Amino acid sequence: MPIIKISLKERGELPMVDSIKAINAATKTKDVKEVILAKEIEETDKQEATKAKKTKEKEKTDNVNVRSSYAYDRITIQNKVKEYIENLKKTHDYPAVQEELTKYLDLFNVDSFMKKYPNITTESQFKTIMYNETIKYL
Repeated sequence: MPIIKISLKERGELPMVDSIKAINAATKTKDVKEVILAKEIEETDKQEATKAKKTKEKEKTDNVNVRSSYAYDRITIQNKVKEYIENLKKTHDYPAVQEELTKYLDLFNVDSFMKKYPNITTESQFKTIMYNETIKYL
């Protein structure tokens, strides 16, 4: 029996080709629907995340331990300066340095010091200022 070659256009569409096209179309529409649903879900998740982030920022409080913001008073500064100078005298036992530190302590004026540095509130601030004041004598 001879094989007769007939084109698909002449024979018409084969039922199997139609069923494959139908399956492909269904999967394409199903894929498109799934993609659309996935995008919508992703968008809602992003919106919820941004809302949660905003509310979290609003509710967030700074848990900073603030020390008392009171400046040292006159007597405290005078005592601290004496302590600091005496400590420097102990650590530097050179006669010239001790003389200079004694002169600094004798000429020290608490009122002018407080005018120059009005808001000393911590020990570290005080030590930094005293270091800067006395470094030239060491």
